[in-house]
Amino acid sequence: MSDVQLPANIRLAEKDLTRILEVARRLGSERDLDLLLDLILRETCDLLGAERASLFLYDAATSELYSKIAQGSHKEIRFPADKGIAGYIAGKKVCVNIPDAYSDPRFNPQVDKDTGFRTRNIMGCPMLDLEGNLVGVLEVLNKHQGSFTSYDEYVLSVVGSQAGVALDRARLQAEYLAKVEIERDLTVARRIQQALLPKTTPSLAGFDIAGWSEPADETGGDIYDLFTFKSGNVGFLLGDATGHGIGPALMISETRAAVRAMAAHSSDLGLILRETNELLVGDAPDGRFVTLFAGMICCQSNQVSYSSAGQGPTLLLRDGGRRIESLEPTGLPLGIMSGPAWPVRQVDMTAGDVLLVVSDGIIECVNPHGGMLGSDALLAAVGANLERSAAELVRVIAELTEQFADGTEFRDDRTAIVIKRTC
Repeated sequence: MSDVQLPANIRLAEKDLTRILEVARRLGSERDLDLLLDLILRETCDLLGAERASLFLYDAATSELYSKIAQGSHKEIRFPADKGIAGYIAGKKVCVNIPDAYSDPRFNPQVDKDTGFRTRNIMGCPMLDLEGNLVGVLEVLNKHQGSFTSYDEYVLSVVGSQAGVALDRARLQAEYLAKVEIERDLTVARRIQQALLPKTTPSLAGFDIAGWSEPADETGGDIYDLFTFKSGNVGFLLGDATGHGIGPALMISETRAAVRAMAAHSSDLGLILRETNELLVGDAPDGRFVTLFAGMICCQSNQVSYSSAGQGPTLLLRDGGRRIESLEPTGLPLGIMSGPAWPVRQVDMTAGDVLLVVSDGIIECVNPHGGMLGSDALLAAVGANLERSAAELVRVIAELTEQFADGTEFRDDRTAIVIKRTC
């Protein structure tokens, strides 16, 4: 085996130069990675009069070399980037020319045994990007006539340099297109999730109701809903799946669908939470759960019933904001374990009372100095605007978080429901 020191006096024959220029043109115009790999292998074999060629790409994340395609094989090969002949080329970033493969201790004859192919000689070179970073290793096997020459070494190095740049460009373009596709899918997912939010607010004499939700990412783990039971009672819920993004978005959408489906047949909030929990226990990944506040306003008694699966804070402002009550959770978050119950509790609301159901993304939003908004600031802002409508109070909450964050990126979704007793 010899590490190739390419002589400066070698010049490409005119026919090879023409061929390599044509190959370079085709490499520059091909964008599909698999087609590009196939093109490199075929043209390299033809140029160098070799029986086969192998191309190993470098995976920097795992420090491995792997083949997506190899002539005579459709099976991906993956191995540590410091192993074998290809690993030597990758580590040293040098070309090698091995006249007798079986005399080199790093050659693995098992591949020949598995494929029935007999490797006589090997020549390989590293493929680098424009900054000199490793892209992969290109090898040719078995010169048709004799062994690979110093001229062949030069040709392979030229082809390898062209191939490295082309592959790096194709990889970057593939990553960009994948990112664009993901962003497109997330935009569609956001539209679907936003479409799940209530389009209209149920009308109930003596009550003014409004809600709002804003995800931290394209999709979020929060949701709220306003709906009417068969009995005419008005239902409302606010849920928060752990985390934010596409996974929690799917989980919270399933939760909302389950609650809606069961609310079509029952007004028992405790039963609704129990049945929803059983669904989530079977579907939720380990460590995932949902906090959920489910409420119902009775159209006859004007009493509010609620059951809370770990959701808070839920705050009731009375006497013009001078008296604050906290509605504590009645049970565990949903999806953790099978079997718990969620008792239903009732609260009377009188004229002027305001019920705030908010997700922790509001209370825990931070400013540029790392300070947290907290519930006192929320209560102060709402308390100073109690004469406003529920929809206006929701805007007060949204503006409060925006002003407090002062450009700081929101780390969690923000969701709020405001229920105001008007008479």
